[in-house]
Amino acid sequence: MKQFVSTLVRNLKMVMQTFSSIAVIELATSNMGYWVDLRDWLCKDPAKLVRHLVLFICCIIVVVQLTECFEKLKHPPISTHSYYILNETIQMPAITICREPAYKEEVLTNISGRYCSHPKYDTCWFHYPFGVVDLEEFFINSTFNQNETFLPFQYGLNGLSENVEITSSLHFYNGRCFTMRPRILLQRATKNSGYSMILTHHIQSDHQYFYYETEPGWHLFIHDSRENFTEISMKASGRVEYVFIRRNEEIEIKLQTKCFVKVEGNENLCSTLNDYSDLKSGEICIWEDLASKANCTGPWMYDIPHQPPCSSCSSMTHLIREYKGAYDSEEKNACNCIPPCESHLFSAYIQSRRNFHQPEPNTQIWIYYTTKLISMVEERPNYDTIQFIADVGGSLGFLLGLSVLGLIGILQHLTLVMCGGVNGSGLVKRVKHINENRFSSDFETDKTSRKSDETVDIAIVYP
Repeated sequence: MKQFVSTLVRNLKMVMQTFSSIAVIELATSNMGYWVDLRDWLCKDPAKLVRHLVLFICCIIVVVQLTECFEKLKHPPISTHSYYILNETIQMPAITICREPAYKEEVLTNISGRYCSHPKYDTCWFHYPFGVVDLEEFFINSTFNQNETFLPFQYGLNGLSENVEITSSLHFYNGRCFTMRPRILLQRATKNSGYSMILTHHIQSDHQYFYYETEPGWHLFIHDSRENFTEISMKASGRVEYVFIRRNEEIEIKLQTKCFVKVEGNENLCSTLNDYSDLKSGEICIWEDLASKANCTGPWMYDIPHQPPCSSCSSMTHLIREYKGAYDSEEKNACNCIPPCESHLFSAYIQSRRNFHQPEPNTQIWIYYTTKLISMVEERPNYDTIQFIADVGGSLGFLLGLSVLGLIGILQHLTLVMCGGVNGSGLVKRVKHINENRFSSDFETDKTSRKSDETVDIAIVYP
């Protein structure tokens, strides 16, 4: 019985293996039949297949090219053009002057209750009478006013003081600074037609230099007249020219201007407003961040009304430390204010520096142009409608051009040769048959043509 069962199982396995082999053979045969049918279908009319395949590929290429054309029309590439212009008039820049040292030691020491040379030191605030002396009054009284900075009627533009506008601004490190802006346009580019001023200093003798951290003198900043002087933002803007001038010195500074015009786009935003100052906006942004960290403001942070003034030594020293970190930082702030579309960069060239012999510690400054030539660097869109039409025409010409038609013919012949080598008994014979029919047709046409010519000749000879 066991032998019968084992024999039956063995026979069943053999039957299953036989059926499996048959199924595999049938599957392989069916697959081979599918590929054979596909090959026959492809080789049935290869010329038409090649034509459609080439046209399909060319259509894809043209669609890609047209997409790039529309993208460039929407976001045109920017190119930079550099050239020079000769103006009829001259627009002078703004001049900001800050004193060094910036504060009056006597006033700081008297109000703070102990020796104080600059409010950046913590010792100035240990005994400060908060609640008795207002901070704004403290900073104003300890800095120098306009009459203590400029000699009366010894400043101006084109020789006249009414041609300039002078404004003051309070800063923590630089104290009270004065910005001089032009009220007129100059017609001449000479030394006498530019800025001229005499500054008076409060330090009388040279031996007092040893009592100060830096040499006494004047910080001169040359910047765009549309910009307000800022202590932090302007230092990192790269759009300000700086010159240090010593006391008892006469200096001549020649100016050159380079104007940069930027194109406003979706990615590169810029402002075209004349009264907009990105440096001032960035300064206010930094002040707001510092005020939120210290929970108070200083008198030089006059555009932060939502925070109260500092009212204790700890809050004031905390604010000063935060301000010092922002002032000394070399990293770009995170305010990301929109820059102006048109920027003016001024270059200062010192023509002469010599001693200014005066009984008082005065300084003579001349700032002027020697030419009306201005260097322009302008961004322009490098793609317009005309170039778009030309690119579209070129793309369509590629699709319909003779080169594509020639490529179709070459590929058709190659496909005929390849398919003829694979299936020579069918395709090659059909090609030969087509050629023979074409030859027979040409022969009949030529024969008919010769007969007609002979008939004409006989008719002419025998009318």
